[in-house]
Amino acid sequence: MRERISKFLSEHEDLYLILISTLIGVLAGYGNYIFRYLIGFIQRIFYGSDSEYFLEVLQKVSLLKIVFVPAIGGLIVGIIALIFKSAKGHGVPDVMKVIALNRSISPFVAVVKTVSSAITLGTGGSAGREGPIVQIGAALGSGIGKIFKFSSARMKSAIAAGAAGGLAATFNAPIGGAMFAAEVLLGEFGIKTFSPIIISSVIATVISRALLGNDVTFFAPPYELKNPVELLFYIILGVWCAFVGVIFIKTFYYFEEKFENISIPKFLKPALGGLLLGIIGLFVKEVMGVGYDTIDDILYGKAPFLLVFLLIFLKMIATSFTLASGGSGGLFVPSLFIGAASGGFIGTVFNYLFPSVTAGSGAYGLVAMSAMLAATMRAPLTAILIIFEITGNYQIILPLMLSTIIANIAANALEKESIFTWILTKQGIKINKGAEEQIMSSIKVKDVMLTDITFFNEDTHFKEILEGIKNAKHIYYPVLNREGYLVGMLSLDDIKGVLFEEGLEDIVVAGEICTKKGLIYVSPEDTLSTALKKLGIKDLGAVPVVEEENGNLKLKGLLRRSDIILAYNKAVMQFMENK
Repeated sequence: MRERISKFLSEHEDLYLILISTLIGVLAGYGNYIFRYLIGFIQRIFYGSDSEYFLEVLQKVSLLKIVFVPAIGGLIVGIIALIFKSAKGHGVPDVMKVIALNRSISPFVAVVKTVSSAITLGTGGSAGREGPIVQIGAALGSGIGKIFKFSSARMKSAIAAGAAGGLAATFNAPIGGAMFAAEVLLGEFGIKTFSPIIISSVIATVISRALLGNDVTFFAPPYELKNPVELLFYIILGVWCAFVGVIFIKTFYYFEEKFENISIPKFLKPALGGLLLGIIGLFVKEVMGVGYDTIDDILYGKAPFLLVFLLIFLKMIATSFTLASGGSGGLFVPSLFIGAASGGFIGTVFNYLFPSVTAGSGAYGLVAMSAMLAATMRAPLTAILIIFEITGNYQIILPLMLSTIIANIAANALEKESIFTWILTKQGIKINKGAEEQIMSSIKVKDVMLTDITFFNEDTHFKEILEGIKNAKHIYYPVLNREGYLVGMLSLDDIKGVLFEEGLEDIVVAGEICTKKGLIYVSPEDTLSTALKKLGIKDLGAVPVVEEENGNLKLKGLLRRSDIILAYNKAVMQFMENK
């Protein structure tokens, strides 16, 4: 029976795709529901209420709870992280890494991430639900892929579909969730990869709406473009958001490095981060928790002007204390929060200076939420679609698109890495490359180059060259000048041109027949990926390895194409063993 089903599904690829994607979407939708319920449950234990209006909850609790509950939550997460490393962090980079390296995620990660993130958020941690639910959904999708023994390509699609379903369910935004998976996680929009993502997003959203309702995430104020001149202000807004977004990226990873270097047990670091957050919360409660209610206040102009300005930077610090210390949560909503505050601040200034041609501060706050996502994530299409979906406001679309694209371009000029890829790049992982390219980029020329090589001086006679190549281990020979610096390369083709000419053995020298013009070489610190590209320029079999000394080339070795292939094969075998 099982064989018949497998045969039927293999013959009906499209039906198979729909069924698997639907299953992943159902799991992601219920995963989001359980995650949300668990956050409320933990919040009720520590604060006596599971209300999503967290700011109102904090107004009714003691100052001691504000200070110490986040620290207690951090301590619990720190202890969990001693056993399960996947408990900490903001999730999305881990999913990107898995997809880039053609790996899978243990379904158990979904359980660990659900618990640890719920504890962080339920105890008031300054983070979002979206990063964890992306990792939870991805783990569920990976689990399905393992059950059905998916190939690497299908596993990527399953992981991305689970992540898309999770994000779509928590934001109630199926288009934005699908676009996030395609734009950020996969980096491609092929129909075969995009179809399961869309199906999963739709199904997960349907499940979420059935269980949690069909409310928009943020209640955006009404908006209309008063004057075309106002678009100039939205361009300025885009540049401002790029600047703030880059500060957020650098601030977050600055604190992460500082927490890594603190000489205390690892499990205490999230507790320290929670304590520092609680101290800030004593004075500015708005930085604690997910922050949806504060975002709504900013969008409707209810938050004081000075507070809105302070929240831009205090939220950065609060989020860094929570997540950079080892807590568990997402960076999506903090980016939205910082964007709303950045837009609310500059929008108030614009509206004060030019009241006749500008909308209220809430419109700028709304647009800045999208611009900030683009500045931090470098995913402008996802940012535009998510903000459009979660607010349901079409009137804002023109300034939304303009500011978002400007923010994306400007942020990329200021900082090449996004808030997700920064840490991966530090680990030597370029997420836009495949596993093969990752392997080639991870090996240095100095690790595989040949150092015991045959070389000739410029004035070496042809007769001596013929004697020298008899026992050589290679067929390309560096040629050096009297100072010992590389000036050319001699190949068998060069030698053949003289070999059958009689009487030249004692006349022709290496410097006369070697190739000097357009000499191609690599350094010991170059990667095999770089070396292979240089070999391909002239379809060479080997290149000299040199170090520059005062404008001269000091020979260090020789890199053959065969050396690259051998090193690559060894690395692939090791990679497969570790999968």
